[in-house]
Amino acid sequence: MYSLEDLRKQNRDISELCDVLAVLIEHKSLYSNAVFCELMSRFKEKAWIHLVFEDNTVYAELARDNDPEVRKIAGTFHDSAREIKKRFSGYVRHWCKPVIGDDEHAALVSESREIFSLIRDRIAYENEHMFPLVRES
Repeated sequence: MYSLEDLRKQNRDISELCDVLAVLIEHKSLYSNAVFCELMSRFKEKAWIHLVFEDNTVYAELARDNDPEVRKIAGTFHDSAREIKKRFSGYVRHWCKPVIGDDEHAALVSESREIFSLIRDRIAYENEHMFPLVRES
């Protein structure tokens, strides 16, 4: 099982990848670059693994709490993870193609901004609200 510090470290790693990828995604010429593709792959893997482990640790622990309000918060947290996974699955199908049109690149940039924002918001919520709840339980 992962500790809260492990989950926080994962959040820092994911946030740093978001920061770098948010800049790189703007440049169509880098889209099929091997280094860019490797970073996108690393981002996908780290974010996905984090969501899965979080589900198995943070959610699992809070879902068993005696306080119904804590269980309700855990349920909402779990539901948002499912939505992120669903959006993220669709997103990852779009990158590292050998050829991409200008219109497709614009759509990818827009969707990337949304995904990065969603992930950053999730990280902030975890750090500020969920992890302290786990500590209190």
